[in-house]
Amino acid sequence: MSKNNKTAPLVPDGPIYPELKGRRALVLGGSRGIGRAISERLATEGMHLAINYSRSADIAEEAAAACRERGVDVQLIQGDIGVESELKTVMESCISEGPLDVLVNNAARGLERPRSASEQRTQHLHKTMDVNLFGPWFASQMAIPHMQARGSGAIINLLSPGAWKYMAGYSAVATSKAALESLTRYLGVELAEHGIRVTGVSSGWVEGSDGERAVRDEISERVRPHVPSGRNIAPEDVAAVVAWLASDQTPMFAGQVLQLDGGFDASSWRAILED
Repeated sequence: MSKNNKTAPLVPDGPIYPELKGRRALVLGGSRGIGRAISERLATEGMHLAINYSRSADIAEEAAAACRERGVDVQLIQGDIGVESELKTVMESCISEGPLDVLVNNAARGLERPRSASEQRTQHLHKTMDVNLFGPWFASQMAIPHMQARGSGAIINLLSPGAWKYMAGYSAVATSKAALESLTRYLGVELAEHGIRVTGVSSGWVEGSDGERAVRDEISERVRPHVPSGRNIAPEDVAAVVAWLASDQTPMFAGQVLQLDGGFDASSWRAILED
């Protein structure tokens, strides 16, 4: 186990949740950034994987190789989840290879040129909703019958604090994530009686993610001093919460969204009041 300090996330050397060994997860958008960290963490727990990617086969192969080194089977599935026909192919390909125990809805459309809500372009809004909302919604609908037949399963949605807090230039993504947060609650309640847990993880600023590369480089440095825990969130931190929610340790979670930000939101007024 790596040392737990303020400069590095806690990364286990081996499984923490032995019940996950031999189960199977589909990680949509699982080949890079936060998605890759999730894939590798679930592989460390002994889960077999289906990893979806949209474009770069080389990057996806690297992620798959890293997971296979942990002794698990990995299926790579290319497809844009914002295109319903491609998403259907992804889900059918995954399910044809074996049972699906965990669905991680991580794929997302990020920022293009920052624009205010009043200036967002129609095409961008539609594509953002197709990937960030309808993709997870349709993927969940296709996974549910298979999970329901076995009386168990977990669906984990990756969210954003921009869903309920104003962030300049973020309106398209924020609105799509707010809708996904609402869907998480609805599915969580509707599926609880069937043994399917639907939850969400909303992480603060994730240093080392694809989102970091989409905005100004200095954001990480500007956020870090205001995080009480002493560092920004890392992709591995998000992956650790996803693994916990995928395990059998969270049976009473139904529609909840966990906020992971090192205390940033709770202390947001401190910098103003103590200035």
